[in-house]
Amino acid sequence: MIYNLQILRAVASYLVFLTHYGLYIGPVLPRPDLLAFGACGVDVFFVLSGFIMFVSTSGRHESPGGFLLRRASRVVPVYWLVTIGLALIALTGLKPIGIMEVRPDYLIQSLLFLPFSRGGYIEPLNSVGWTLNYEMFFYMVFAGLLLVPKPAFRALGGTAIFLALILLGCLPNSSLYWAYYTKPIVIEFAAGIGLGYAYLRLGAPPAAFPVRRAAGAALAMAALLVLGGQFGSYALGIEPELSGFVRPLVWGTAAVLVVGALLLLEQGGIALHSRWLLSQGNASYSFYLIHNLLLHSAAKVATTLVAPGFGRAALIFAVAFPAAVAAGELLFRYVETPVIAALRRRLDRRAFPPPLPAPIVS
Repeated sequence: MIYNLQILRAVASYLVFLTHYGLYIGPVLPRPDLLAFGACGVDVFFVLSGFIMFVSTSGRHESPGGFLLRRASRVVPVYWLVTIGLALIALTGLKPIGIMEVRPDYLIQSLLFLPFSRGGYIEPLNSVGWTLNYEMFFYMVFAGLLLVPKPAFRALGGTAIFLALILLGCLPNSSLYWAYYTKPIVIEFAAGIGLGYAYLRLGAPPAAFPVRRAAGAALAMAALLVLGGQFGSYALGIEPELSGFVRPLVWGTAAVLVVGALLLLEQGGIALHSRWLLSQGNASYSFYLIHNLLLHSAAKVATTLVAPGFGRAALIFAVAFPAAVAAGELLFRYVETPVIAALRRRLDRRAFPPPLPAPIVS
């Protein structure tokens, strides 16, 4: 485990929470979209995915099928549980997190990680699941890359595939899938793969290398990019939640700098120490899937108790954030961890079946 990256997972999930909280505190801020920059946490997750998949599979043989089964055992159970739970809540008429309609095809496509249009948006029943659609697509592509034995060629192949996809996206095509999977944001997975190759190739920095200063400079540049993107969008009159080629150029570059800086620190013997954030990094996937529901629920409660204004927004945060943290920890400890462990034990038994009993010799 790379501790700095695990802590970064917690921070990235908090950033996404902050952006979604912006929907509730926006009316009392100088600008309603002031917290839009938190969406860059998704870009951090995509770069991390590329890095982790490349590093974790390097140096060992893993079949594409085995890789996909392992990733599915990690991603699918909790996502299905939360998605089905939201659908059941919606069927009672409570309409959690903006689910105005539940149709069988909505549920099936959500569970299969297939993009579809719902209420004018391309998102599954659990709205944050749009990122999981990309993650699963990336796993499919990376499974094919596992057939390339040399790490350098595997990294080049991944870069070529995702570059080709975004170039194809420039061609006119009315297909929803075509438009979805050729968005420029997919290049961030390739950026993570490139970081993974550099990490394995370069190893620990030499003793005289100024690790702290280099990492600090990279983090400062990342912060300037994120802030510059926010204020630049205001100046240009565009949405501050960046999209198109601007998103990977600004937020994707910032994500690469942050991940690279934390890797450099750990390679230089400087690991961040926070039991809280490490635990939250472990539970970040569950937190990510459940936080919107808790925000929406907290807003419903606050609406009945406090008049519109800063007090209501503060109450929403005070209820939703600790509730999301607690729910994420509970999901991780009592659902995610045991289910993944059970599934992987089954996968390991399939991959390495127990030996047949010795014949009885009389």
